Amino acid sequence: MNKLVFFLTIFSTVAFSSDIKVMSFNTMCDICKGSSYFGYHDRLNGIRNILNKHAPDLVSLQEIRSYSQVVDLMKGLPQYEFIASNYLFMSYADPTLLYNKSKFKLIDKGQFWLGPREGSFSLGWKLSLPRQVHWIKLEGKTGPFIFVGSHFDNRLENLLGAAEMVNQYFKKVKEPIIFAADTNLTVDMPEYKKLIDGVFSNSFDKKENFQVLGEYQSDKDICYTRKGKKFPECRVDHILLSKELDWRIINFTVDATKSANGEFPSDHRPVIISIKTEN
Repeated sequence: MNKLVFFLTIFSTVAFSSDIKVMSFNTMCDICKGSSYFGYHDRLNGIRNILNKHAPDLVSLQEIRSYSQVVDLMKGLPQYEFIASNYLFMSYADPTLLYNKSKFKLIDKGQFWLGPREGSFSLGWKLSLPRQVHWIKLEGKTGPFIFVGSHFDNRLENLLGAAEMVNQYFKKVKEPIIFAADTNLTVDMPEYKKLIDGVFSNSFDKKENFQVLGEYQSDKDICYTRKGKKFPECRVDHILLSKELDWRIINFTVDATKSANGEFPSDHRPVIISIKTEN
């Protein structure tokens, strides 16, 4: 019997009426190692199917490489508005934020680069791909809150710099925050502790139910395997909540569903949480 069985709870979607569903998903870029540039269209269809299956209200996507790919992805997803960068000197859509436009009103948005010169374009504290943070301020039925997405570089100097920068930036924010990202940080790393220090709690720690979708054979099927092969220690795709956020995490889901040809659509698994607001 799979060693995760004791974690799993039979979950009825009828039993609860969750107010917000949030997804974080590293989609694996078209030219990344292990991907296929010419087969990317099929994977894009798989990613779109995942979004339609779960119907999250808020989505943080990583590794969609260009703005035009976001536009392509959004075909057949009319319920969403998206936030992605499209600069004159480059098209760079990592991360991309989606929100359900019938459920939330956009109040404000912002972006900053992860690097030593605050407010400036950067290639990190140690030379890497450019990394950035996008945030949007939304009005929901419980009031305004901030939704944040990012994708941290995996070099230790950049992980530390990003963790400290994000922590300090959002420490000043008064509204409740939902942060969804591929952080490249497992929870035992000191850089992770810098990220959450005094600001965030992890939704996985607050969950009331946990489920895995798909016919997974081992932890390797639900882990990003470069970070480990044992769940939950392997987790790097985190959905964090500001500590004062008084919302219940009804369900935490990892989708390990494979396509018809027996492959995953990405080297990461989408993570989905269902939040119920406390009135």
